[in-house]
Amino acid sequence: MDEFIGIITKDEFLSDDLIQDVLFILGGKKPIRLGEAGCQFSTPNKISFSDLDTSRSLNVDVNIVPKTNREKQILVADMDSTLICEECIDELSKITGLSEKIIEITNRSMTGKISFSDSLIQRTALFEGVKLDILEKCFIECINLSKGAKILVDTMNSRGARTYIVSGGYHFFVERVAKLLNVTDYYSNDFIIEDERISGKVKKPIIDEIGKLNLIKKICKKSNLNLKNVIAVGDGANDINMLKSAGHGVAYKSKKIVKKYTDVHIDYSDFTSLLFLQGIEQIYFINK
Repeated sequence: MDEFIGIITKDEFLSDDLIQDVLFILGGKKPIRLGEAGCQFSTPNKISFSDLDTSRSLNVDVNIVPKTNREKQILVADMDSTLICEECIDELSKITGLSEKIIEITNRSMTGKISFSDSLIQRTALFEGVKLDILEKCFIECINLSKGAKILVDTMNSRGARTYIVSGGYHFFVERVAKLLNVTDYYSNDFIIEDERISGKVKKPIIDEIGKLNLIKKICKKSNLNLKNVIAVGDGANDINMLKSAGHGVAYKSKKIVKKYTDVHIDYSDFTSLLFLQGIEQIYFINK
């Protein structure tokens, strides 16, 4: 029978009182601080979903994971609204005056109302004729790394793990974020360029929800590791298959539909919570 351990995290600081409140609700014992914003505890044999929801209603992240194979050797992360705060395509739409049309399509895709592939094709078609220098302006002025993302990647890199971005977004943006974070490798979609402008056409094959799952399998095969050795993180409907397949599948500040299919939810913490989740203490974080 698998043994489990509980992890409590909160952005920047987790108070002793809040730890005790969570333990009281769940019947947890033996709290051990992993850092200022993280704590682990021993769990009772059974924790009800209602008690877990009650503990999370205290505006704190509470997650239960197996004790064995807790630290992972591979990190696979979505980019838009995950490793970065924004949706690149939505930000580009604001600069180009296409915001209303683009965001409506994005929302339908992220909530699973239309397929990701269809949404990408429709949105890219609207960008026909946009110059590449506008994309550069968008990246410089609008795109920001999510809090703790750099610490997460640097720390996992330092421990010999391999780190990847698997994104449905455009290569132009993913390549630049990958360099900022110094990930092992990255995968993304792309548009066809004609005369230094977006042609309005998407390069095939498109990385959609099945594409992401296939890529995570490819990454594992290349590393001679299995999916249980992966911590995967994402926020949208096209991440669900990827998250369900991983040892730790993390719904990061995600849509409701993603939480429905995942057990690990992060809503009130930054990306360093994924290190606490793996049992890595704050003293070992790499903060350059």
